[in-house]
Parts: sequence; C-alpha cells; structure tokens
Amino acid sequence: MARSQSPPILAQLRSARTLPEQTAALRALKNEVVGHIQKKELWIGLGVLDPIVRTLASARSPVKPNGKDSRFPMAQRPLSEDESVRLQALQLVASFANGGPAFLAPLHAARAIPALMANISPFTNAPQLVVAALKALTDIAEASLLAPQSSPIDIESLADVIFSPQYLDSFGAMLSIASTNSLLQSQVPLAAGLISRLCRGERHQHALATSGILDALATRLASVAVLRGEVVPGADTAARDDGLFEAFPDPAPKNLRLGPILEAITAILGDSKYRANRLVNSPSILAVFPSIRFQPAGDVMDSRYDLEQSGTNFARQQPLTAMEYMLPISLPRSLSSSPYSSFPLGGSSDSQSSSRSSLSKFSSSAIWDSPRYQPVNASGDDTDDIESPFIPWLVHLVRCSDEYERLLSSSILAALVKGGVGSKSLRETSLGLLVVPLLVDMISRNDKDVSDVNEVDNAIKRTILERAPVVLARMITDSEYLQKAAYECEAVPVLSRLLKHAYTPVKGYSRPRYWSPQPDTDMEVENGSLIAQLGQEGQNELLIHRLKVRESTLKAIAALAGGKEDYRKAFVADDIVSYVVESLSEYPKKPQTIKERSAEKSSTEAARKGETTGYGANPASVIVAGCHVVRMLSRSVSILRTSLVDHGVALPIFRFMKHPDVNIQIAATATICNLVVEVSPVRELLAENGVMKVLCEHAHSENPALRLNALWALKHFIDAVGPDLKKACLAELESAWLEQLICDDTEDAALQMAREREASGLDMDDDVDMQQSDEPHRWVYGSNGLLRELDAMNSSRLRQVEDKLAAVRESELNPVRRARNDDLAIQEQGLDFIRNLIGRPGAGLSSESTNETTEMIDFLQRELGAERLFEILSSKLRAKVLRPFSRRAPVAGREARVVHPQAKIIVAVIYILVHIAASIPRHRQMVIAQTELLKLLAQQASSKDREVRVALCHLIINLTWQEDDGEAQACAQRAHELRKLGFHTKMEALTKGDGDLDVRERAKTAAYQIEQATY
Repeated sequence: MARSQSPPILAQLRSARTLPEQTAALRALKNEVVGHIQKKELWIGLGVLDPIVRTLASARSPVKPNGKDSRFPMAQRPLSEDESVRLQALQLVASFANGGPAFLAPLHAARAIPALMANISPFTNAPQLVVAALKALTDIAEASLLAPQSSPIDIESLADVIFSPQYLDSFGAMLSIASTNSLLQSQVPLAAGLISRLCRGERHQHALATSGILDALATRLASVAVLRGEVVPGADTAARDDGLFEAFPDPAPKNLRLGPILEAITAILGDSKYRANRLVNSPSILAVFPSIRFQPAGDVMDSRYDLEQSGTNFARQQPLTAMEYMLPISLPRSLSSSPYSSFPLGGSSDSQSSSRSSLSKFSSSAIWDSPRYQPVNASGDDTDDIESPFIPWLVHLVRCSDEYERLLSSSILAALVKGGVGSKSLRETSLGLLVVPLLVDMISRNDKDVSDVNEVDNAIKRTILERAPVVLARMITDSEYLQKAAYECEAVPVLSRLLKHAYTPVKGYSRPRYWSPQPDTDMEVENGSLIAQLGQEGQNELLIHRLKVRESTLKAIAALAGGKEDYRKAFVADDIVSYVVESLSEYPKKPQTIKERSAEKSSTEAARKGETTGYGANPASVIVAGCHVVRMLSRSVSILRTSLVDHGVALPIFRFMKHPDVNIQIAATATICNLVVEVSPVRELLAENGVMKVLCEHAHSENPALRLNALWALKHFIDAVGPDLKKACLAELESAWLEQLICDDTEDAALQMAREREASGLDMDDDVDMQQSDEPHRWVYGSNGLLRELDAMNSSRLRQVEDKLAAVRESELNPVRRARNDDLAIQEQGLDFIRNLIGRPGAGLSSESTNETTEMIDFLQRELGAERLFEILSSKLRAKVLRPFSRRAPVAGREARVVHPQAKIIVAVIYILVHIAASIPRHRQMVIAQTELLKLLAQQASSKDREVRVALCHLIINLTWQEDDGEAQACAQRAHELRKLGFHTKMEALTKGDGDLDVRERAKTAAYQIEQATY
C-alpha cells in the first residue's frame, strides 16, 4: 500500500469553515476508504468518526405530520449545501458500517445510530438523505447479525432504537409511497428490509402491528394484486357498499420489489394468531379480497362441481370465492402417488388463461370472464363460512413466483394457517398438493452443492436453506394429511441429507490482508478514545449459516416425526440419530456411529469445554430443537429401546434439565416425559441419577411451562411403580403444593395485580400484555405516503370484524386469560398425577383383600384429609364467575361472565373416581356417599364431549360392580342412590340417543348393572 495522503484530508475536515469545504473533505475521505478495509481501520484509529457524526447533528428530529394539509415530499429536488454535507457523512457512515462487526464499537462510541435516526424522517428530510440513512442502518444491521456477544450493538438493542414510537410514523410513510420515482420507491425495500432483519421479538412485532406498519405492508401487498389484475370480481362494488373504498389501493408501481414486503410481513406476524387475523382483516386486504361467493359461468362450474362431488365434496358444503378458481382445483385429491407427478411445479393453472375484463377504477384487469358473483350477505351466507380469498391468492403467489418470493409467500401462508385463518378442510388439500411439494423441492434443489464458496456467496440459497425447513415445519405440524404429503415428496431423505450437510466442518476463515512495501508511517493511530478503537471480529458467516440450518432442519424433522411411526423409522433408517445427538451438545464435534461411540469412553463427552474446530457452538435454539426431535422419536417404543438407547440420549437430556437457560430446561423436561414411561429402558437409569428430585423442583418453578412439563413427567414416572416410590415422590413434591397446583388459580392473582395497578394509577401502556380488549381498533391503510384511518362506524363489515379481532386479541394478549389456560393445563396434569398415584387396580381380588391401590387411596386420604380430596374434585366441577375490569369507563359486553369447567378437567376428575371405585367395597361406599359431587357429575351426562360421557359410564359401571354375594346389599344401596340422582335415566337416554357407539355400549352396561342391583 502506498503511503497515505490522508492526514491532509483529516486536517481539511477538522478545519473546514464553510459547508462546501466540508463536503469536499468528506467526499475525498469517501473516495479514500470505499472498498478498502485496511484504510477504514486506519481512519478509525485516527478518530475520524467524531467529525463525521457531528456533521449530522443539524438534522431535525422526526415529527408526525399534523393535520390534513401535511404532504409527503414526492419529488426530488436539488440538495442544499447543508444537505449535501449530511449526504456525504451518511454515505461515509454506511461505508464504515460495511466493514463488518469490528466497526460497531467505534460507531456506537460516536453515537452514530441516533445521528442516523435523525435523518430517516421523510417528513423533514430530502429523499436522498432518507435513502442514505436507511442504507447505513441496513449495513449496521447486517454487521449486527454477525456481532460477537461483546459487541455494544446487537440486533435487539438496534431494534429498540429503530422501532421506538417516534420513528414508526416515518416507517409507515415510507412504506406507503405511491410515486413511481425510483429514488422514492427505493425507500420501500430499504424500510421493509430493516423490519425483516430486526423485528424478532414479541414486543417489536406487537408495536409494528398496532402502529399501522403491518397495515401499510398489507396495502402494498394488495396493490400488487391490483397491478396484476388479480382482484376479486365485484370487489370495487363490495368495497363501496362496505365503506372500504378509501382503502382500495391503486396499482403498485411496476418497479416495486415484492420480496422485501413479504419478508417484512413474515417478520411481524411471528407466531401470533392475533397478528395473522389482523393481516387478513386489514382494510386494504378486505377491500381487494372480499368474501364474495363466486359461481363461474357454464361448463367450468359444472365440471368443477361434478369433480368435487366425487372427491372431498367440500365445495357443496362451503361456498367458494373466485380466487379458488385461480388454482388447479380440478386435480385428483389422492396422495397414492407422489404429488410431484400430479402437477407442474411452479406452473400456472389453465384457469388463468381466460380472457380479462377491465375493472372500472383500475388500469389493471380482472382475471375472470363473465363472473356471476354475489356478496355473501345477499346470498344468505355468513362471512365466517367463507374463507378469505386472500388465502388462495397466496397459494397462487407461491406457485407463480421465483424461489425467494415463493419461500416468503409460503411463510405467510404457514403463519395464517397456524393462526387458524381459513378453512382447514378446504385448505389442507391445496397445501398438500400445491405448496408442500414445492417447499420440499426447493430445499432439495438448493442443497445440491455444499461447497463453502457457494454457500457464502449465494444469499438467496442460504435464506432458502435456513428458512424453508421452518416454514415446512409450521405448515405440517399436527396435520396428518400434510405430513403424509411431505413424506410422499421424499421429505425424509431431503431433510436427513440437509442435517448431515449442516454438520460439515467449516474451514478456517480469515480476512485477506493486503501487502504493502512501505509502512503507513504518515498515519499515527490514536489509542486513547473508544471512538478510535475497533471492536472484536465478527463470527464466521458460513458457520452461523450452518447453525441456522441445523435449527431449522431439526424443527422440520420433529414436525414430520411427530406423525406416523413409519416417518420416525424412516428418519432412523437414514442415520440421523448421531447428528441429533450432536445437536444435544453445546460444543458438537463430528457425529459418530454407534461403534465409534462405544469405542470412546463416556468421560470424553462430559469433558467438552470448548469448540471443536469447524463445528462451532450450538446455541440454545439448536439444543431446544434437538430435544424436540428426541421427544418425537421417543414416541416409538422400538426406537426408544434401540437407537436412542444405543446413542445414549438419556443423560444429555437429563443434564439439560439443570441448564441455566430456562428454555432448555423446558424442552429437556418435555422430552423426559417420554423417557420415564413404564416401557422406557432408561427409566431406572434416570431414577438412579435423581430425575425425580429434579422434576419435583421444576414442579415448584414460577415458570408455568416448566411447571407443566415437570408435573406431566412425574405423572408418567409414578405410573406402575411401587407404593414406596409413589409415597417418596409425593413427599418430595409436597402434598400441600400439589393441592395448591390443582386448586389455586393464578388468573385470580393476575386479575388482582391488574386491579391494584389500575387503582395505584401505574401506567400499564408499556406492558404489551396489558392492552385491553376495550381499546378501539385502528383501521389503518397506507395511501400516498401517509397512514390514514377508516371510521368503523361507516362500515358494518369493519364492525363485524372488530368483534372477532377483539376476541382473538383477548385470548392471546390478556394475562388473565393466559394464566387461566396455564392453570387448566397444570390442573389436568395434577389430577392425572393423583390418578396414577392411586394406580391401576389389580384383578381377581376378593373384597377383603388389600392391594397397592387400596393402600395408596388410604395414604392419599391421610395426606390430604379424609374429605379434602372430594372437596377438591367437587371444586373442579363447579362453574366459575369471572369479573373483568377496565381502566376506562364501563363498556358494554364487559359484564361478569360464567366459565364452565373444561371437558379435559372433568374427564380427569371422573377417572380419579373410577380408580377409587375400582378398589375395595369400602372405597365404593366412600364415593357413593359424596352426594354433592355426584349431583355435579350427573349434570355432565349430556356433555358434548364424548370422553366425558365415556368416563361417566365407566364410573357408574364401577360403582355398581359386585365382587361377591357378600357385597350384594351394599351394591343395591349404591344402585338405589344412583337412581335417586337420576343416573339410570341418563344412562338409558345415552343408550338410545347417543351418536357414539362406544358411549352407547358402555351406557347399556351401566344401565343393566343398576337394574340388576336393584331387583
């Protein structure tokens, strides 16, 4: 490197008296450092960031436009001298940030981020400055993705600054730009890109959704449908009728990049059911994709409907929208052959080739010819009965887009499906045939080449391999049909191969250093100030990519392995268990076969204290995903007894139960549930290592998820063990604590805390969870550079949707509701724990015999009190009155509501009584003496839940059981008491009128035994 002539530039920068002099100095410095990493390092050492950032101080703070006369600067103009200086400074900051994670520390010390944020407001800054500031922030965000833990700037702290409330209106304005000017349009992907990079936490996702950013993105997405002529026929008329016409977007600019919009929406949605529903019911989406029943003309309708008659027959049951006819719905709906052979991947359906007629308002065109459409209400259908046409449009978008947009469209689709948006019966078929095969194929094609160079250089390929497995996992979880579709698309070998590639060691990486024949003697580095010192180098980019692929692939494997036994066996046959085992280590190494593991001493596993070169350190997310895979595989008894035992997964999982990270504790404890069952070969090993004590400790945790999993595992652990171990377990858990878990409702504490905070005047607005359902919903859409708001009073459609959104928000965000759900899950496991403490009664024992069941029932009575057990059970069968509160004035519909006992709690209560009644006659008499409890149970004979009715029949059968002639009188007395309480009548009613065969048969037995005992 030649001797630098830079010091004169620095002197010129520091001594500049006029704005043109500053501009010239900054431009010279920019020409000096752009594209030259070593010169950037040298200039940082000279402290050059300080004068650069100070030149940005003249920018005005962002302000929200006031009143209707506010206008967005829609055209370029020549920059003033001050703006020219700031533009050069912004470009220099971006250049330094582009140097990588090591430059984050001096940028933080120079307070560069606040200076950048002062320049992003489109209301007060020229478009050139806004774009330059966004580019600089993007470079900082990219560097933060690879930043080491010691870095003062990371993704979360950067998001805290950028997504502060005072800047959100600026983002909304940028995302709403309608101009076709290339400079103005460039703000859209940059703003959306920042959201997709930084919006990861629930707090930021919620803030962007409620501030109108999600609605602005929805408007952009709807405008793409308008541009492409894919608007629902009659949408403009329906929008006028529904008061939504203002939110109907103009066609998107032809140079709009759709990918960043989709990616930003995906980031905001996260795993939230509320935000998924909010997106589908955003004003612009409702306007462009109204729920209008569609009947195509002539032969098309007849052939399609005839085919549906011979297929799944859902078309007759549920009205379809026009968007459904953009999909090749006439395809056979059988998975007997691979879906790959059923349709052309990524192709367009023939239905799109129909002639197009123009929509009156738009320069785009409609895709359907001579439609016969009806607004839903006009045909007598409820809008809730018709799936939003936005869903099939996304399916269409998946099929007709390039790989990047296809991945992101699939991600939004998966979020909506998981959020309960759309019709499961209607949508599973199209997802299984049109989307799942594309996802699997996408992963397979991008996993062909595993060379280090290609993986680092091809950003889209990296994105697909990191995200596509997660999208697939979210889509197929808990869906037998979609799991089968993935399996038949060869997802097992594809995912197995990808996991193995994720454990390919990464070669050492060091940044190239440029040779110079002469030292840089002219540039003396300042060492004292933090602003002149580089931070630590960033993490290896390829290694970070491999870690992300490990996590996403493990999630997809778990989602598919959670299905049928054949899927689990297929994964094991592909030799993935050794790779899963390495995912259970914080410091993985080369996965080993069973023979290699057996040849190595077990002590070496515990001795891993640092990274193995090329394999990195698994973050908590990978370990959690690995635990989940083991949990799914251990559902198979044969796999548990062979592969999982051979690879020694039990003790690593057990060690993670005591990990400092609570999320790892939760995942490990959930996995232990399947490792301590009666048939598990590692049950004794875990017991010897103290698993019972750790589980009891976790059952006392303040974390409800950890408490739930621990109680669940304890329920399995005490099943089919001796009385001594059961008693020891209850002693460790503490009977008073078990009673508290079953009886106490933390929702009461949550409600009381909220009331106390209200009474004390504490501000709860900072707490995302405390947003009350009586707060008015803002109906926002983006238009011409501003976020605008619709008045729901002018739209019956919005008022209808508002009630639905309020209910979803209440169930997801209300801490009282969440606490109640946690309570119910924990109470169910606590009741099941009592049932397993009692145990399964022995067969063939006389009335005088005592057995383990009898012993445990008596033990429980002594521990909890003679009548306390039945009081607890009765309390679980009574309805509860909830009295909500509001920080504001009383609102209609917020009155006290009655919450009836959940079916799963009722079933758990009844089976405890079933087990007690299956013991000796004395215990049957004890149950029949509980008149109030039996009266509560009699009310459940007409329950809608079949499990409740089946359990009740079991109880009556056990109570009227007669072991020998000596019990005849007592049995007759019990039968008489049951008649008095109306059980005989109820059993006869079930015998004649129940729609479930199992219930009818058991009710017959119960009724017969009552009759035999009383005659």
